[in-house]
Amino acid sequence: MKRLILIFIISLSASLILCGQPEFATGSPLFPVVEKWHEISVDPHHAEAMRAVKQPKDQPFQFAIPVEVSLTPFNSGFITTRGSETIWVLPLSSKGALSLNIIMSPYNLPEGAYLYIYDNDRQIIRGAFTRESTSGSLSMPVMPVPGERLVLECHFPGKGIPANSVGVTQVAHDFWGFFGPGGIKDFYYGHSDNCEIDISCSTNPNYLTASRSVVRLLVAGTELCSGVMVNNTGNVSRAYLLTANHCIENQDQATNTVFVLNYRSPGCAGPDMTNTYTQTGSELRATNTDTDFALVELNQFPPLVAKPYFTGWDITGSTPANSFTLHHPEGDVMKLSIDDNAPVTASYPVEGFIAAGFWRVLRWDLGTTERGSSGAPLFDQNGRLRGTLTGGAATCDDPSNDFYAKLTRMFNITTVSSGHLRPWLDPAGTGATLVSGRDPYEYNLSRSDTIGGIPASDPGSTDTYLSPGWGLSTGNNSDGLLRYAEYIPFSGTGEIAWLRMQVSASTFINVADSVRFYIWNGGTLPGSVVASRKLRINETSDGSVLEVDFGRTIKVTGPFYAGYSVFYRNPLNQQQPQFALARSAPWTMPSQNTAFFHDGSAWKPFTRHPSFPMATSLGIKAVMVENTVLNQLEEPKKVNTDLEVYPNPFSSDVTFILAGKGVTSTTLTIYDNIGRVVSAGEYRNIFPFELTVPLSGLVPGIYHYGLRADSVYYSGTILKIATE
Repeated sequence: MKRLILIFIISLSASLILCGQPEFATGSPLFPVVEKWHEISVDPHHAEAMRAVKQPKDQPFQFAIPVEVSLTPFNSGFITTRGSETIWVLPLSSKGALSLNIIMSPYNLPEGAYLYIYDNDRQIIRGAFTRESTSGSLSMPVMPVPGERLVLECHFPGKGIPANSVGVTQVAHDFWGFFGPGGIKDFYYGHSDNCEIDISCSTNPNYLTASRSVVRLLVAGTELCSGVMVNNTGNVSRAYLLTANHCIENQDQATNTVFVLNYRSPGCAGPDMTNTYTQTGSELRATNTDTDFALVELNQFPPLVAKPYFTGWDITGSTPANSFTLHHPEGDVMKLSIDDNAPVTASYPVEGFIAAGFWRVLRWDLGTTERGSSGAPLFDQNGRLRGTLTGGAATCDDPSNDFYAKLTRMFNITTVSSGHLRPWLDPAGTGATLVSGRDPYEYNLSRSDTIGGIPASDPGSTDTYLSPGWGLSTGNNSDGLLRYAEYIPFSGTGEIAWLRMQVSASTFINVADSVRFYIWNGGTLPGSVVASRKLRINETSDGSVLEVDFGRTIKVTGPFYAGYSVFYRNPLNQQQPQFALARSAPWTMPSQNTAFFHDGSAWKPFTRHPSFPMATSLGIKAVMVENTVLNQLEEPKKVNTDLEVYPNPFSSDVTFILAGKGVTSTTLTIYDNIGRVVSAGEYRNIFPFELTVPLSGLVPGIYHYGLRADSVYYSGTILKIATE
């Protein structure tokens, strides 16, 4: 264990297994009056000393002190009833804590049971969590809630609480500040240094694609790191994640890690993100202290709505022409740092690591790394993974000398399967040295359909009330309208991936001002709520296309309605545009109307709008997928009838022609007859023209190719003959 300062850690049972952490719209919190709190004892001098420690970059960033407990419904808190429910309430308090989080074990809720976790002021309410939240796991950690008080409220059906159904084994006391003074958001937005650049400020497709593979790690309720999801050469989807060994050293920590996917600011330079995609728990597959890496496999595969990407990698031994990293400094939203020059091979300047096993970034040209960046990926100019951050001296004042463990050494450091990457990232034993990244839901999305009433050519508009009226026709206004819906004429069976909306106005007065988005059952008017999700208005921007999902795909079997309701902490009574969507140009026939509003008592078509009656469509479209079943890397049913390969046999070069096909991204891999990769490349915008590949260096024999053109895969055999 290579740590330069002592940080207090409490280990948990290695037998506990964690899974994903989905929340469900189940029941409702009781919010009981609490008169007595279970006090957690943390020495304030210990907390003050931890705040004063200058934690180095080459260890996880510790923000909380763990306290081991053994709390159950039979020895702590109090029990009450509501209707047919028996409710265990566990109020926890730790004086001086800036936030609290818990690890629950056992976690074995019976059918029909659910629980909520919230802070004393109910600014953040997590849940409801059910037995499905862990897919049968016996333990579950949760993200922190702000302040020095936390309430666990667990509801059981019937008159009693089954033994060994739920308990708390750890409470973590935040001494650093996981939440800001306002308590309504994760304050790590803005916690990193001022030279850091939000990934959301970039338009570079290379950076943006790679960013979907980067993950923030909350380890054992107390530490923050970064990591990256990595592709493999097998033909099955495996959720492998690579980070530093000093972040995840053992199975205990792998089990008790919360993984936060796609944690970024929704806009350039702020604000924080309300809705994040969290998963809990993993299995430690391989780790090595000499090269400072840990490979884990997430206990659940990331869902389509998280837009996961498994990055490609390069272990050819070549030096990157330039590099970039994506990371979560001090746990902040994802940041981008760029080095325009090549890194150099180096040894890490601390004893105990393999010699010449690191890339040294001489100086960042944009951004830097900080505490919490540990385990972050180093990408080359092609967006392929080359290493993970161990540590270094780079700061905003002097962004020089960061060290990344080389991916190449992680593949050959040992022959023990638990100590190197090859058995996991090259399970087929292909010997591949160059592997492209993979979107696991590419096939599903390639068959998606975007449905809505507003034409694609219509930029949309909105209507402003004239004095003495005020407001917008699709937002807050003097008619008292706040809720709107769009009819989506879907037929058949499918799943809503997300909504895509044209925002025409977005301003806020209070950071609590928000918009809740809905899916309603179909009919002549919107019916019951199927799903909903809330965003703060400051997470949206006018003139933008906003995508909103519901934490999961939503299955539907026919038409439905999609829409929104605006909320203002201080309701307005004067002209002040806030949140509104665009509408289409008026339709000529009333029967063409697909937009609706709610006047406080009932839904009505837009043709009956009190101030702007017209037949129109709202700027809301639903992205529909057939299913979210994970497809294998290669679809063998695809045939290459439209792909021409010549000459075959060949002696020097091979040309691939895909006539009439406009293809954005192409990958080509050549294998020898025993499955080893002998050539691999990635190309942009090649087809519908020709791709000629020089293969004169191959010895005569039988070879096989795999060519992916966007979402279509082609395979076949080619024969190399001797040059005459």
